[in-house]
Amino acid sequence: MSAESAGPGSAPLCPEHGQALSWFCCSERRPVCAACAGLGGRCRGHRIRRAEERAEELRNKIVDQCERLQFHSASIARYVAEVLPGKNQRAVSTASAARELVIQRLGVVRSLCESEEQRLLEQVHGEEERAHQSILTQRVHWTEALQKLNAIRTSLVGMLTHLDDLQLIQKEQEIFERHGGRAYRREDRQPLPATVR
Repeated sequence: MSAESAGPGSAPLCPEHGQALSWFCCSERRPVCAACAGLGGRCRGHRIRRAEERAEELRNKIVDQCERLQFHSASIARYVAEVLPGKNQRAVSTASAARELVIQRLGVVRSLCESEEQRLLEQVHGEEERAHQSILTQRVHWTEALQKLNAIRTSLVGMLTHLDDLQLIQKEQEIFERHGGRAYRREDRQPLPATVR
């Protein structure tokens, strides 16, 4: 009976001898029958063990592997349940502290910037006030100067209009002493604006 003739669910047989594969060849690492393991068989001289012993050895190895996997799984589960929450809490605390520090430093920077901004605005406002006051002072001064010059010119035009030649000659010294001195008093001797020069 060959291995091919074995029915479904029955133990496989040796394809060469049709016998049960009840032995294990350690050299070729495969199950063999008693004829293969015998003196005239193809595994003559090889290290042979009973198949059930080899199967038991494999079962023990699988059990050991399962136990190691279970132990490893338990370690991972314990790490996830006990260690990670602590790490997560430390990470949250560290991030929170870092956030507070950043907010605090930003507050300091913002305060300094606001103080500097206020100082600069006050400085600009002061310069603006000084410039405005200077312009007002100059406006008053030149307005008064224009009024004085207009008054002098009006007076001189009146003399030209109403004085005859003799009166004009007689009043020459008075005219230039009176009107010339009035036009160029010391307090009025300020430089003319650039647009007037």
